[in-house]
Amino acid sequence: MKERTSPRLAGLALACLAISGCSMGLHGSFSPHSWASPAQRASSNFVGDVEGRSCQTRALYALGMGEPATTDEAIKDAKSQYPDTVFIADISIDDEVSWYFPYSVQCIVVRARAYR
Repeated sequence: MKERTSPRLAGLALACLAISGCSMGLHGSFSPHSWASPAQRASSNFVGDVEGRSCQTRALYALGMGEPATTDEAIKDAKSQYPDTVFIADISIDDEVSWYFPYSVQCIVVRARAYR
C-alpha cells in the first residue's frame, strides 16, 4: 500500500514557512550613543562592556507568544547590568533567531559600552 501525504498537511507546512519568513527581517544597526546631555558625556567614566537581550518565542515558527522583542527592552537590559549607568555608547543592534522543533526564539541583541 502506497502512503500519501495529505495535501492539507503539506499546505499547512508551506503556510507556516511562508509566515515565518515575514517575521525574519533581520537587521543590524549602529548608534554612537544613547541620549545623554553634553555635560553627562563630558564627565562620564567607562564601566564596562554590556549586552542586553529582548526575546520572543514563536510557536510553530510563526505564532508569537508573550510580548514581542523590542530594541527598547534590549537597551534597558544592557543599561541595567551596571548600577547607575547614565548612558551606553558604541551601540550595535542585531537580531538572532534560534530554531528548535517546533518553535523558534527571536532575540534583539544590543552590545555596547556602559558609562556612568
